[in-house]
Amino acid sequence: MQNFDVIVLGAGINGCGIAENLARSGKQVLLLDKGGVGRGTSSKSSRLIHGGLRYLETGQLHLVYESLHDRQRLVQQYPELVAYKRFYLPIYQSSPRPAWLIRVGLWMYDLLSGSRSAGKSRKERIDQFLIQFPAFSPEGLKSVLSYVDAKTHDSELTRRVADDFQERGGTVIVHCDVKHIAWDEQGFQVSSSAGEFSTLTFVNATGPWLDEVNEKYNFPAKFHIRKVSGIHLIFDGLVVPELMFMQTREKRIFFIIPEPERDQTLIGTTEREEDCLMDQVQAQEADIQYLLEQVNAYLKAGHYLKREDVRDIYIGVRPLVRKKGKASDVSREYKLDLHKKGNSKLLHVFGGKLTTYQSLAEKVFIKLYQ
Repeated sequence: MQNFDVIVLGAGINGCGIAENLARSGKQVLLLDKGGVGRGTSSKSSRLIHGGLRYLETGQLHLVYESLHDRQRLVQQYPELVAYKRFYLPIYQSSPRPAWLIRVGLWMYDLLSGSRSAGKSRKERIDQFLIQFPAFSPEGLKSVLSYVDAKTHDSELTRRVADDFQERGGTVIVHCDVKHIAWDEQGFQVSSSAGEFSTLTFVNATGPWLDEVNEKYNFPAKFHIRKVSGIHLIFDGLVVPELMFMQTREKRIFFIIPEPERDQTLIGTTEREEDCLMDQVQAQEADIQYLLEQVNAYLKAGHYLKREDVRDIYIGVRPLVRKKGKASDVSREYKLDLHKKGNSKLLHVFGGKLTTYQSLAEKVFIKLYQ
């Protein structure tokens, strides 16, 4: 039986980030996953590194501040994978939020960012916008604002963090079926298809699978998750030349994300609460039609996107800490849930975003060792 200081279950961005941070601190760490590195939610996001502009509306200032500063760290640490991009936000007569309110939000966003290199928000000329974005309808267009966030490729970033972990001496085992976990005051004994392992410290970073893992291994937990799925539609070609932050009349948001390096455009996302097992989650036709209707509401008739234009669809599931309220209003804050038996420690990671994995990993280390 191989012994490790820490075993981390789940090789998504949070699991990889936690493992890398622990290895950097001198711990011998084993990272396990039933699939591959970044094969779950961490490869099915909007591929954005962002502060969460809409979180200002629900008063999540701490999360926005943390996200914006993690965004800056990632741009500096992985410049070949994370880059600042300008997002355009057209405001129509039908838009649920007035331009002045959004400008106040963008001013706060700039202030919380504290980064001069990122660039500031600004008001754009409508005539120039319509030239640059010829597919968009001029009818009812009242104002155009823009701001700066960052773009990445989620699965490539996750694999890079896993590579950094291995360069620090960490061990990654994927396609690993964990058959049994025994836990007592002396630690954890893990039986798997890849062998037998032991540790005093076990971190459950399985994201939307977390509740299922806790039930399977009879782990105690203070929280549960809400599984909120989001789909993205992929279209050939560039529907727009720059990234766009769009509003719906119901005050929800979606992004139009051009990827010129792949000659494709992503449009997403949706928010549907799932009550099935994670491996049974599937994209719903109603969500596909919803996104098509929302984007077409802004386009000229000759530029409408049709169902047959959708080249591919992918669906990811956000593991939100369970609270009452609409899925779109539930906080994206994460929770660290620590349990002890004697000298052994079990830590669950509830929630977490692609952008904030580094801050989360640092807090995991503090929770476990300080």
